[in-house]
Amino acid sequence: MADGELGAREAERIAWDVIVVGTGMGGGVLGHRLAQAGRKVLYVEKGRSTLPGVPGTIRSAVPELAEPSATRSAATYFDALARAGRCTDEVEDVSGRLTKRFTPFIGSGTGGSSALYGMVCERFFAQDFTPRQNFVDPGDSSVPEAWPVSYEQMAPWYAEAEQLLGVRGQPDPLRPESAWVGLPAAPPFSKDNEPLVEYLTRQGLHPYHLPMACDYTDGCATCQTYLCGRSCKNDAARNCVEPAVGQHGAGLLAGCRVVRLEADRRRVQRVICEYRGELLALQSSVVVLAAGALATPVLLLNSRSGEWPRGLANGSDWVGRNLMRHLLDPIEVWPEPGSGIMAANKEIGLNDYYFFGGQKYGTVQSFGAIPPMEWVTNRPGPQGKALRLLGPAVRKVYERFFTGGLILAAMMEDLPYLDNRVQLSQAPGSDGRQRMRIRYRLHTNEIERHTAFLRLLRELLSPFRTRALGSGRNNANLGHVCGTCRFGADPATSVLDPQNRAHEVDNLYVVDSSFFPSSAGLNPSLTVAANALRVAVHINQECFAS
Repeated sequence: MADGELGAREAERIAWDVIVVGTGMGGGVLGHRLAQAGRKVLYVEKGRSTLPGVPGTIRSAVPELAEPSATRSAATYFDALARAGRCTDEVEDVSGRLTKRFTPFIGSGTGGSSALYGMVCERFFAQDFTPRQNFVDPGDSSVPEAWPVSYEQMAPWYAEAEQLLGVRGQPDPLRPESAWVGLPAAPPFSKDNEPLVEYLTRQGLHPYHLPMACDYTDGCATCQTYLCGRSCKNDAARNCVEPAVGQHGAGLLAGCRVVRLEADRRRVQRVICEYRGELLALQSSVVVLAAGALATPVLLLNSRSGEWPRGLANGSDWVGRNLMRHLLDPIEVWPEPGSGIMAANKEIGLNDYYFFGGQKYGTVQSFGAIPPMEWVTNRPGPQGKALRLLGPAVRKVYERFFTGGLILAAMMEDLPYLDNRVQLSQAPGSDGRQRMRIRYRLHTNEIERHTAFLRLLRELLSPFRTRALGSGRNNANLGHVCGTCRFGADPATSVLDPQNRAHEVDNLYVVDSSFFPSSAGLNPSLTVAANALRVAVHINQECFAS
């Protein structure tokens, strides 16, 4: 087939070396590296294939804009989401008095969320690997003293991941450990970003050009939130899954949801999937979960059996716990009177408040222009319909008060807590979509730091017209979810060992952002990719030693 997909029964007949569940940054990178090494690798992807040659794929715009008529009913809307590489799962948020249900804005399909990401691929600070010391009072957080790997151990894998993903940008002047990295230069700051960069520099701060996994071809729009139509976005699909399948013999089953793993006390024996209305039973020597930090714990919890009454690999009862998702606060700024910024321009990074005044907050990044109004109005349901009926009036208000500014995103680190978690839904969806339950509340530490961080930003931006566009307290923003299958040395307080293998299951690994013991305050993509390279070498050497 054009996208390299196998037939289902053919996949069942093969004894695979490695089955990789999920094709995002962790699974895509790991599978590519093992296929390069000659291992028989099968990617199993819940979403659609959006590799080149697949008809119906929506590129170059979010589906709400690309196919507005398809978003008038739930069925056609979810079909459009799937063809655009977007998730159609339903999250059931039971954190408050009333249950809320929503579809998270994350990726599902070849490349996972990396196919939609803004391409920021940035190393963590060295201090991020010793997280507990960075907070004045972590309270009842389970944040550890240290990750089981150090920055020095991760540095060569960071360098390899940067090369694999074609990362370009400037070093952060506040990080001496990254000064020697020597990334290729990104283009100069755009005219939209220059006034703010100059202002920040005059204030004695240290803006820099974000490291981006982008080729910047002519007319590059940086394609944040949608699939790239120009082949300039370097993501797990383009840089890993496509060559693994096309050049190194890996198999791909897209549109195939893993529903459970069948295991004895020490090993996964079979991977049970739903594929086009049928059940498949796949077998491999090693199983790697990379379905994302929401779906991976759900899969483990759903793999209960007599041997594993609390869920597979869950002797610690930590599977699904320690949910983190960053606190993201978009702020629109008009750097000059009458600003008319309409182009994508994710360029500026600012870490002067990452560690500030003895406390840790997070990063600030430019995020591009505000999306067109149709992104909100072209959705099914009563809210979208009401906004469409008010079309001219809503458009006038939107254009007057919300367009033309540059969006900055304040990204603050949240801490892990045992009571913030992903769980199985008690009422599975009736429309065929996967449903999962989350409980997530902010604790005193996050509330106080969040208030202080936003106060600092308001003071910094006080000379300009600004508008807050949302709140980091909103659980619907799950773009950087992590931590739900922590790795660590102690089986009582972690799910995975330092090599990302389940403590209790010899042939089971997890390489998506579930393994994070802390969320840090930066984009997770490069750390996920670097770690996947590290684990791939371990699997190749330890699991297939001749």
